Parts: sequence; C-alpha cells; structure tokens
Amino acid sequence: MKAGDAGSEYTVYTSAPEIQRVLDDVTTWPGLTPDHGKIRNLTKLISRELGVLLYKKSASSIWVVFVGGTGTGKSTLFNALCGTDVSQTGVERPKTEGPVVYAHKNAAVADGFPLGVYNIRSVDEQAPEGLRQAGIAGGFVIVEHARDALMHIALADTPDLDSLDTCNRRMAEDFYLLADLIVFVSSQEKYADEVPSQFFRRIYHDGKPYFFLVNKTDAKLVKEDVLVFFGQQGIDLDAEAVRFVPYIPVPTKETVVAEETFRAFSSAFMQLVHKDRLPALVREGATRRLKNLAGHTEALCLLLEREQDAGIEWLATLDTLFEESTRELLDNLEQVDAKVSHAYIQNEIRKIFSKYDVLGRPRRFIAGLVLAPLRIFGMKVAATPRAHKRDLLKIGRKIDLTPLMAAMDHYNRIVLEQLSPPDEHALLFAGLRRADIILTRDEISDLVHEEQERLAEWVEETFEELARGIPRSKELGIYSTSILWGIMIVSFEIVLGGGISILEAVLDSVLAPFVTKGSAELFASREIKHIAKTLDRRYRESLVAVLRHQRDRYAECLTALTVPAGVVEALRTFETDLEGQHE
Repeated sequence: MKAGDAGSEYTVYTSAPEIQRVLDDVTTWPGLTPDHGKIRNLTKLISRELGVLLYKKSASSIWVVFVGGTGTGKSTLFNALCGTDVSQTGVERPKTEGPVVYAHKNAAVADGFPLGVYNIRSVDEQAPEGLRQAGIAGGFVIVEHARDALMHIALADTPDLDSLDTCNRRMAEDFYLLADLIVFVSSQEKYADEVPSQFFRRIYHDGKPYFFLVNKTDAKLVKEDVLVFFGQQGIDLDAEAVRFVPYIPVPTKETVVAEETFRAFSSAFMQLVHKDRLPALVREGATRRLKNLAGHTEALCLLLEREQDAGIEWLATLDTLFEESTRELLDNLEQVDAKVSHAYIQNEIRKIFSKYDVLGRPRRFIAGLVLAPLRIFGMKVAATPRAHKRDLLKIGRKIDLTPLMAAMDHYNRIVLEQLSPPDEHALLFAGLRRADIILTRDEISDLVHEEQERLAEWVEETFEELARGIPRSKELGIYSTSILWGIMIVSFEIVLGGGISILEAVLDSVLAPFVTKGSAELFASREIKHIAKTLDRRYRESLVAVLRHQRDRYAECLTALTVPAGVVEALRTFETDLEGQHE
C-alpha cells in the first residue's frame, strides 16, 4: 500500500488545481491594512501546502526532517540515525549547503516534487561519491539505499534555520512542509536562541509529532530547565519527546551511536515510525495538513476581506475629499464673481450688442453700407453656425484656470495626506506617487477646452431651437435673432468671465434697453435668466468634471491593485470544504 492511499478519500484533492489558479490571481493588493504584508507570505505558503497535499497523496514514503541551528551537531545525529555517513560534518559552518535526503531507491521521492524548481541529484550510497554529501546550492541530493527496514521513510537533513543564506532558510522551510515527523536538534548553548526557538514554536502549534534533541549537554543542564523555558512561552513540551545527548569530544557516527541516550532515542524513533503504524501516520498527517491549510486559508481570507473593506472606505473618503475640493472650487468661482466690475460687465454687454444688433437705429446706416455689397451678391446677413461657434470658442479660450488649479492642488494634497498608506512598501503608496497619476496643467487645459466645446455646442443648439420660431421674412424676426445671439454671447462671456451673480445683477438695468417691445414678447427677462442660469450650471459642472477626472484616476489606481472579484469567495468555499474534511 502506498503511504498516500489512506488520504485518497479527501475530495479536496480535486479542487486543489482550481484553488492554485485562484491563488495565482492574488498578485496585487493596495496595502491599506496594517497586516497587508502577510498576504504574500500566506499566499505562497498555501500554494506550497497545496502542492505538498497533492504530492503526499501518491507518495510511497513518510518524511522525517532534521532541523536545527548552526553548530548544534544536527548532521552528526542525522548520520547516526541513518547508520551511515550520509551528510558531511565538520567544524566549518555551515556544512550543509542544501538538503540531503536518505531514501530507498524504489521510493521515487523526486517524482512530482512539489516545492518549486529544485535542482535534484540522485546518487547511490554504494558509489564512491555516495557519502558525506554537503548538498547542492539551490537544490538537494538524494542518497539512495536498499535497506528494507527504511523503505517507507525518507530522512532529510536540512540547512541551518539561522543560516545567513536566505535560500538555505527557505529550503529548510520547504522541507518542513513535507515533514510527517520533525527531529528538532538544539544544543545546551543554543536551545534558547531566538530563531530556532521561534521555529520550534511553529512546530508545536502546527501539531506535528516531534523529537526535541538537546545535543552537547553536560550535568549542569537538566530536562526541567528546558521544559520550564518553553513553558514560560506557553509551550507545553512533551517530556518523552525531549532527549539529551551528552557532549562528545570527537563526535562521529560511531561515538554518537555508542551513547546510551542516543540509542534510547533511536529505539523510540523506530517504534514511532514502524511500518505497522504507517496508515495511522498517513491519516494523521493528512488531517493535520488539511487543518493547517484551512487555518491558513481562513487567515488569508480575513486579510483580503480587510483589504476589500478598507478599499471601500478609502473610496468613500476619496469622494468626501472630492466633494470638499468641489466646494472649494465653487467658492472660488463665487469670489471671482464678486471681484468682477459691474461697470465692466455693462461695457462688455454694450460692445457685444453693438456687434450683433445690426438693425439698431444708431448703427443702421453704417450697417447698411457694410452689408449692401453682400446683399447684391445674394449673401445672407445672419451669422453662420461656423461663425457662431468660432465666436464662442474664442471666448472660451480666455477662461481663467486659477480657481480650478487651486482646487486641483488642494485635492491632490489632501489625497496624499489622508489616503496614502503609511507603509512605503504598500503598492498603493507607490501608485499614488506615479508620474502619470496627477493631471498636468496641459491635460487640465485640454479637458477644460473639451468641456467648453460641449458648452458652445449647447449654446448653438439652444439658439437654433429658439430662433426657429421667429419668421425670418419679418424685420422683427431678423432683429430678434440678432438680439437672441447677442444674449447667448453675453451669457457665455459673463458666465465664463464673471459668473451668474453679476449677470443677474445687470440683466434688468443693462439688457432691457436693447430688447424691443416686439422681441420682449418672445424673449422675456425670465427666459433670458433661465438660459443664463442653465449655462452657468453647465459651466460649473464642466469644471467639476475636470476635477472628477482626477478623482477617477485615483480610484482607478486603487482598482488596478484590488484582488479580482470572486477570489475571496472561492477561497471561502475551499476553506469550508477543508473544515468539513478534517473535523
């Protein structure tokens, strides 16, 4: 029977490939929560655990992994347990450059190996180079044997947990995931060291069976000292699992095996991993992996959900800041209104009406002289739509961008102050500072002009719609359309240059003398005010639209970093499946 057969009833194996694809989608997140940095590590951990789960399903061996700190004599004890000099030992540290695995030649432990791209080399222990392996950088060596008693066990010696080489530490972490049993090796000097003891804390909380070997001890250290030290950290060590190996002046495989304490450990070890216990060890290992995987998946879901909630809150704050900046923009426009001279507006109105009131009495004679040649050649007096739009756009290009730029600067400043993540490593922190995230002055100017074109089109459409009701055959109709276009121009220029409050103040006192009795019936004061107010509203909305464009850039920056929809739901479903199978 294969070691993995006992766990084959778990249906989670069928969903593992799909969940792996879901995990591949967890590549970016904004970094809005304090623990966002754990997302990457958890995602990688779950991915590796899934790979191990599938690998162990069809594996023919259980894994026993030796872990420990630098200089603890781990490799010497490993060789003693294997009964041969598999792993290189010596005073130079570290001696183990990569994991060394002692496995039966028929175990095929390299087939489908799940933990990343490893350079795997196999060597027969009977070959000249078969013993005293130091491992290989970025990979591991399998020393193959033919001992039937160890056919179902893969023994692995790993690099030091406190190695300065991050690759070595990662390989030790990877092989820990494979382990069905851990042999944790420390020493009298190092059992309380921070890095190894933190790693043992993980072994303990993961619930993996273990032996805790304290090497190089003397009479000064007793088991109670070790139990008390870990007990103070909330770790209730199994006293039977704690084994002492005394200091040996010349530690070799032979001298270690000669020690009674080591032989007692070796006997207890072989009883625990006896082939008769293989089905139970496999079931316990599968259940433990499912439970740990469920816990890690739940933790990842919580972190992602917190990022999602923080993103929703972030967008709400972004909108609040946008509304604040919008109010500042509109307030600035009102201040511009107050600064515009009433006399200036009166003068501008007269200039414009002098231009468009072509049949007014004071200008009739001059207009007749100018326009007579045009009438001879059959040309019309009325301005063409192209001329209309040219007049409007000429006015639009005079717009003062100062209020909009001030509001934009305010908005960009408060977004960085209030919405930038405090962690400089957060992706959103960098995203908000991209060179292309803030609208340039040229971009703002282009957007404003686009909005002004839309306003000009609306003015033209409004003019054409109202002018349709005026009979062009009548002098009154010609006069009225001229006055009407003058009204449009006055409204457009005053709204863009001064604001609606000034326009309302001068309508009755300035505009009324230019409206004849006949035209007043068509263009009453309230109609003029309605046109001007609508134009003013549209103008202000056009400036707000430019500010909103900046808001949308910020929102898009967040959206681009958000985990795709459906990821958390898929992980939650997977977690529920896991919970149901390990209970």
